[in-house]
Amino acid sequence: MKRKKTVEQQIVQSNEDLAAFCCANYSTLKYCCTLLEGEIDLLKVKLNSQPMADGAVVLLEGWIPEDCETQVASFLEHSGTYYEMRDAKKGEEAPIKLKNNVFVRMYEVLTKMYGMPDYAEFDPTPLIAPFFTLFFAFCMGDAGYGLALIALGFFLKRKMAKSMAGMMNLVITLGIATTLFGTVLGTFFGVSLFDINVPAWLKQFMVVGKVGDTGYDKQMLLALLIGVVHICIAMTIKAISQSVRYGFKESLSAWGWLLLVVGFICTGGLSFLEVISEDVSMWAFIVIGGISAIGIYLLNNLHRNVLLNIGAGVWDTHNMATGLMGDILSYIRLYALGLAGGMLGGVFNQLAFMVNDAAGPALGWLFCGLILIFGHTLNIAMSCLSAFVHPLRLTFVEYFKNSGYEGKGEMYKPFTTIES
Repeated sequence: MKRKKTVEQQIVQSNEDLAAFCCANYSTLKYCCTLLEGEIDLLKVKLNSQPMADGAVVLLEGWIPEDCETQVASFLEHSGTYYEMRDAKKGEEAPIKLKNNVFVRMYEVLTKMYGMPDYAEFDPTPLIAPFFTLFFAFCMGDAGYGLALIALGFFLKRKMAKSMAGMMNLVITLGIATTLFGTVLGTFFGVSLFDINVPAWLKQFMVVGKVGDTGYDKQMLLALLIGVVHICIAMTIKAISQSVRYGFKESLSAWGWLLLVVGFICTGGLSFLEVISEDVSMWAFIVIGGISAIGIYLLNNLHRNVLLNIGAGVWDTHNMATGLMGDILSYIRLYALGLAGGMLGGVFNQLAFMVNDAAGPALGWLFCGLILIFGHTLNIAMSCLSAFVHPLRLTFVEYFKNSGYEGKGEMYKPFTTIES
C-alpha cells in the first residue's frame, strides 16, 4: 500500500510538472507551428514554380487583386525582381475575392457553401442577403421567436470567440427580420396578435385571414407572390449575365423567356386589377408572345439551323412549362413552415394552461412554466433548422437554376507571411 501511494503521488507530480511545462512553452510551440506553416506554404509556391535556365531563374505566375497592384509592384521593384503584370482575360480561371458591404458580407458563407462565382459571373450574394433574410423570417413566422434569437445572438456574441462574431451578427439580423415579419404575420409565441387587444393601426399591417370572400389564404398568396418576384429577378440576372459573358446576340433566348414570363405576369396583373381593358390585354399578350417566340424558337442559337432552333425551343418550352410552375409552387413551403411553427406554438400554449387549470394554483403555474419553456424552446430549435434549410434550398435550386449561376470559381487564397 505504501508503494502504491508513492507511485500515485509521483503520477500526480508528473502531471503537474507536465502542465507547468506546457504553460511555460505554449507560446514557443505556437511560434514554431506558425513558422512550419509558413515553410509549407512557401514549399507549395516553389513546387508550383517553373525552373528555367538550368535552375538559375524561376518563373512564378500568380494573381493579385487590383487594389494590391501598387503595393506588389513596389515590393518587386525594391527586391530587384523582373516582373510583368496584365489584366485577367475572359476564359482564364482567375481566383475570386468577394467585395461586399457589411450587411451582405454576413451572407458570403452561403455563397461559399454552394461555390464561388466564376470570374465572368455576377456575385449572387447581394441578392441572396435580402431574400434569404425574408425567407428565414417567413419560415419562423413568430415575432416572439425573433426576440429570442436577438437575445441569443447578443448572449453568444459575448461568450464566443471573436471569429464567431460575424455569425452572431447574422443571427441577430435574422432575429430582427423575424420580429418584424412575425408581427406582420400576427403571431407572438404562438398567440394570434390579431385576435387580442392590440392597436387598430397595427392590425392594418397584418397579413392574416382570407382574401375577401374567397378561400385563398393571404399568407399563402404572399408566399407565391414572393416566389414569382424571386424567379423573375433570377431570369433577369440570367439574361443580363449571358449578355455580358457571351454578347447580346447569344442571349436572345434568355431575353425572350424573360419578356414572355414578366410580360404575361404584368399584363395579367393589370387586366385583373382592371387597369387595362380586355381588348388591350389580349393584344398585349399577342405582341409579347410573338416577340418572345422569335428569340425562343428562331434566334436561340445564331450558329445553328433554323429547324434545329425550333426543336430546341420546343424542348425549352416543355422544360419551362413544367419546371417554372414547380419552382413557383416550391415557395409555398414558406407559408407551410410558418403556419406549422405558429400552430405548434399555440398547441404548447393550450397544453400548458390546461395543465395549469388541472393541477391547481400551486403546482399549476410551475408545470405551466416548464411546459411553456420546454415547448417553445423545442419549437424555436426546430423552426430555426427548417428556416435555414428550406430557404437555402430555394436559393440553391430555384434561384440558381433560373439565374444560370454555376458557382465553379475558385476562392482567392493569397500567399502571405503567417504571423503568430
